[in-house]
Amino acid sequence: MLREFLFDVAKIVEGATNSDLQKVASYTAQLADRLEGAGETEAANRIRRILQNSKAGTLGLTKATGHKANAALPVDTESRLPVADEERPMPGEVKLVLSEASKRALEQFLKFFRAAGRLVAHGVGVSPSILLYGPPGCGKTQLARYVAAELSLPLITARTDSLISSYLGSTSKNIRQLFDHAASRPCVLFLDEFDALAKMRDDGRELGELKRVVISLLQNIDALGTDHVLIAATNHEHLLDPAIWRRFHYKLKLTEPDFNGRAAMAATFFGSFATPELAELVAAISDGMTGAQLRQVAEDCVRASVLADQNQVTAPQAIHAMLAANPNTPLASATVADQLRALRTLDKKRFTQARLASIFGYSQSWVSDLLRSNT
Repeated sequence: MLREFLFDVAKIVEGATNSDLQKVASYTAQLADRLEGAGETEAANRIRRILQNSKAGTLGLTKATGHKANAALPVDTESRLPVADEERPMPGEVKLVLSEASKRALEQFLKFFRAAGRLVAHGVGVSPSILLYGPPGCGKTQLARYVAAELSLPLITARTDSLISSYLGSTSKNIRQLFDHAASRPCVLFLDEFDALAKMRDDGRELGELKRVVISLLQNIDALGTDHVLIAATNHEHLLDPAIWRRFHYKLKLTEPDFNGRAAMAATFFGSFATPELAELVAAISDGMTGAQLRQVAEDCVRASVLADQNQVTAPQAIHAMLAANPNTPLASATVADQLRALRTLDKKRFTQARLASIFGYSQSWVSDLLRSNT
């Protein structure tokens, strides 16, 4: 059983030998939580009592229940603004839809970290670092929140606006403070808009200071070690310095969702306001849309239904909203005839004249006449 918790024990010993009371307190609290989760309630409570009566316990990082309170986040020395935000998503709270390949890669990533104790016992590195890349709106931030929720760890998200300082040398200092903070406690460190910090050093347009930021970033990633969860995300992977790629054990490309992914997202985003048939319909007309775009349209439709005292989103309402938002069919002020023709162009087999008549509540002959007109 000790092997399951050797990771936490090792971090406690590491903190003690380096006189890092914050690390000792944080990982002791996590050990107690994990023991309780494994059914060892008596041992967990005993550890909490020891912590509360210890010098490390006076740091105020734990409560009597064992739930960890927020540790102070580092701030930019010039603006005094926090260089990161913290949230604690709960298991099951974050809904995530991925392709099967991406899902397998993510599960392997989580499996490695969950087995950290056994890996440490066998002298094997954990390597829980992952680089997410792909177009905007494909779920990179949501994936980071999902990882934190599944691992029951706080999510520390770097604030690029305050992390990058206009003062010479301050950005590197802020990066060091952020990584030191992450190293002192169990958490998921999330570096969003990563290309702002990790641009290629051979870019002649960049100033020397920005190149030194990349060096500082590389050094801090190396110093963080392979036993902390590090997630970075970028929409512009082509801008990243080659040395950055080698620092991440996992690389995951997120793309626009396929039909099944869009159907699953529609069912989640619309919730009780959509039937399975409507979710399938939305999936068919949202090809080319990101998850973020689909979520926004779904929320707009649900909001409109609530205000109209309706308990479901109608098919014509969803069709109109999706065709207007989809970059492949930007029909913001489309007539019914325009919508009919757009649906037929998208998928003639799926959107037969009979089905279109059923969706819009017209006769099939009327739909046929409307499709033939103005062509």
